[in-house]
Amino acid sequence: MANYSIPGLRRVLYFSRKYSQIWMRRCPLIFYSAFSADRICEHLRGIKKYQLGYFCSIALGLLTGCKNPIDGLVIAFKKPYPVALEVQFYTAAGEVPPSMQVVLTGPDVNRLITTVNTKKFKVTSDGTLYLSIDSLGGRPDAAKPIRFTVAVKSEGFVDAVLPIEIRDASSRSVAMVLQPKGADSPIRLSESSSDSKGSLSKEWVIQTVTPVLPTTSLAQALVTKGATLKDVVAQPVSGKLTARFQSVDITKPNATFLTMPIVNQTIPHPVSLGGSGVEADQRITQLAGAFLLQIHNEKYQLVKTVSSPISVNFGISPQLYHPLERRLVQAGDSIPLFSYDVAADRWQRERYAKVVKSSEGGLSCVAVLPHLSLWVAAFTKQPCETGPSFRIKSSLPVSSTTYQCEVINETGGARLQVFQSTVNNGEVIKINGLESDQFVRLRITDNLSTATVLSEIANGCSGEVQVLDLATFKKPILKCSSGPGFRIKSSLPNSDYRYTCEVINEATKAKLQSFQTTANDGDIIRVSGLDSDQLVRLRILDIVSSAVVTSEAVDACTTDIQVLDVASFKRPPQRCAASPGFRIRSNLPNSDRSYTCEVLKADTKERLQVFQSTVNNNDVIRLGGLYDNTGSIIFRIFDLVSSAVVASSPVEACNGSVITLELLNFKAPAPKCASSIGFRVKSNLPNSDLRYNCQVINAATNGVMQSFQTTVNNGEVIRVNGLYSDETIRLRIADISSAAVATSAAAEACNTVVQTIDLTSFKKPIVKCPSSLLFQLKSKLPNSTRLYNCEVIREDTKARLMSFQSTVNNGQVIRIDGLDSDQQVRLRIADVASTVVAASGAVDACAAETQTIDITAFSPLPVVLTGVVQITLQFPCTEIDASKLPTQELFGRFRLTGTLQWQNLPSLKYTPGKTSFSTTTTLLKAGETYDFQAGPAPGYYSFSENNHLLESEDWVIKIKTDEYCK
Repeated sequence: MANYSIPGLRRVLYFSRKYSQIWMRRCPLIFYSAFSADRICEHLRGIKKYQLGYFCSIALGLLTGCKNPIDGLVIAFKKPYPVALEVQFYTAAGEVPPSMQVVLTGPDVNRLITTVNTKKFKVTSDGTLYLSIDSLGGRPDAAKPIRFTVAVKSEGFVDAVLPIEIRDASSRSVAMVLQPKGADSPIRLSESSSDSKGSLSKEWVIQTVTPVLPTTSLAQALVTKGATLKDVVAQPVSGKLTARFQSVDITKPNATFLTMPIVNQTIPHPVSLGGSGVEADQRITQLAGAFLLQIHNEKYQLVKTVSSPISVNFGISPQLYHPLERRLVQAGDSIPLFSYDVAADRWQRERYAKVVKSSEGGLSCVAVLPHLSLWVAAFTKQPCETGPSFRIKSSLPVSSTTYQCEVINETGGARLQVFQSTVNNGEVIKINGLESDQFVRLRITDNLSTATVLSEIANGCSGEVQVLDLATFKKPILKCSSGPGFRIKSSLPNSDYRYTCEVINEATKAKLQSFQTTANDGDIIRVSGLDSDQLVRLRILDIVSSAVVTSEAVDACTTDIQVLDVASFKRPPQRCAASPGFRIRSNLPNSDRSYTCEVLKADTKERLQVFQSTVNNNDVIRLGGLYDNTGSIIFRIFDLVSSAVVASSPVEACNGSVITLELLNFKAPAPKCASSIGFRVKSNLPNSDLRYNCQVINAATNGVMQSFQTTVNNGEVIRVNGLYSDETIRLRIADISSAAVATSAAAEACNTVVQTIDLTSFKKPIVKCPSSLLFQLKSKLPNSTRLYNCEVIREDTKARLMSFQSTVNNGQVIRIDGLDSDQQVRLRIADVASTVVAASGAVDACAAETQTIDITAFSPLPVVLTGVVQITLQFPCTEIDASKLPTQELFGRFRLTGTLQWQNLPSLKYTPGKTSFSTTTTLLKAGETYDFQAGPAPGYYSFSENNHLLESEDWVIKIKTDEYCK
């Protein structure tokens, strides 16, 4: 392939970045990067001026023929190198200085090239420097990183010096803020020198321009005389030295020349002291101070380590609170110290800084720096991996009863956690989810009293186990699932006479239960419904004598049967073999009206029975339920019209004779109405088959005479039968949709005029639509079995009435059942391939016509090639809140069901605007049965799908959680 060298190409082609980018998109085989005009002009030499016109013709041909390049002419460019480092330079005001000079130094600077394999390094017009690694040496890794330093000089600004350490093939992006020189500069520049071995000939004291925190003293760094300065690869740093020492405000990213790597007051994943592991994110709770110290020579060789550690002293606030000691900081305390290595983009936990008395009488912090970095002295907190535990000591019976537990913050007494737990003896309650700066107590409240138990103070990350004694808690009262039984032992004849029984608490003698039952030989009296943890006795009282029989004390929850001998009882009364009957003599016309009848003891007038009966002439009323000890009785009947009463003479309860009873002075009762009374409904309600509760009320007594249900449509007549002519009634109807009650005017029972009952105060009932609501889809999508999320929305309140999933093929009808009437609704469908949501017009929920919903704006799904399976994890959302997602990429694996070997899948990625994670693979085959797992990292698979038959090459797995939905 030929290479052409044509001078003046830059003048012809590099008009502007805008046009070069357009050409790049249209002609990707010809143009790349920012067209690399400098590179072209560097190599194309030797063409005469008269050839410029010829080349312009070629260039114009290229510009107009990108879609169909000139045959026979190929301009070949090398593939650009991947960007290893991108540095963005700008001022604190966000501007780019007009001119910047790039200087690269360091042990591996020879490996650096531009993205087009030149050594002409420069900052672009937008302030960006791009660096690549050549392909001549080994690839960088953790064992053999590539180290170098980037320095940029610009008029009026302090030199920006950036050490870099590349450990892998990923691209690094850094921003540097150029800080001004002069009296108003936030950076203190100090100079010194070292010999060829990097040794200082005199002590070097460096101060910051401003305090590390307002109202405190300036920070001062001391490098001792004779200290040896070395770079990152342990080479001496010699010659004229420049130090820059700056107080850092971690809330202002542009206040220092190194963009602040702290976001939201958090130090991300610092390496533990000694480098044994990586800690959790450290959330800064109180900042003692932050500063940046950098030393380099004239060749921009940066100092990394000093043989005699540098001592830095800075003032701290007297209000600084020590969270572990739970008091203000004082001399002798230690403050956690962290360093940030910008070269490796890594935070490190360091040895603690010490608090001392300052010469002014206040407090200072002394930090000894083993290396030069950005330093932060601060109290931090992080989630506890292991929290405190509390072992229960209790004499309460083992049960599943739960008690309220509260985790109390010792500072302020706030409740951090509230939960329920059982408190059985020996049980351990573990507290999780606390943070390292929290000191807490566990408080448990008794269910049966106001007693509480409070633990000792425990640190949130202590992992300690405390014993919590619940001795003050009351023993819970539980209901017995069964109770004791008592078998009656008796030589008395059987009787249906019922004896009074009492259940007595043995300790308090309190009567717990009282009931009546027979006490025949062999009967078992079972006691139930008692509270546990008590002894009880059963006591039976004789019905004939004053004898009482009491059982032995037994546990209330025992199931044992105890024998109870009632030998001291007298023979019980026996039912009468025959009872008297009373034949009615009456001049009254026969009627179905019922009269009140009573049976009284003749001597005491105690009422033994009361019942209702007709009293027509020659009716015989036969008594029953009388006993041989009842004695003489009197039978009497009350007139329902007048105050007359007829009573029999005294007669023995077991006398089987029939006695005539004449109803003297009884008045004839009113006759039954010959026809029903009607009530016409006046209503605004829609006609329906709903039935309402109705009552016929006695107007004189307000007593309920009849109850029934009926429809109440407008104009309908409700008929009431079975009334008598002497009755005056009202009809009362209760609304089923509100508390309203409608009552008619009082009317004589035999009135033949139809009355009116007004139900206009009743609310319209909510009824279900009698038929389905239908929506026909209008779609340009190819037919598919893919399910889309659908919602039915109430138009006035925007409430979601129902959610479901459905296919959305053109012409398909979606049927919606079970909607309430009297409302306007819309159908809403969310696209699975974009953020588009289609909605139908508002329509009556009970509309009979088929509605249309247009989804022609939906995006077609990616075509799944034959043999390529697409796996989609579909969330039940119309839109995902991407800020809630813990990751944008999930790792997956699969295996044939029934086998042991797992195979990794390509990662499933989230595409902005979609509601799913997806990937494609050729590893799966339709027709096979698979197990599938996915999670945020290899080895952490939080989701699984087992024994799934892959019926097609489009595998959609529904995720049930709506945690990430908007």
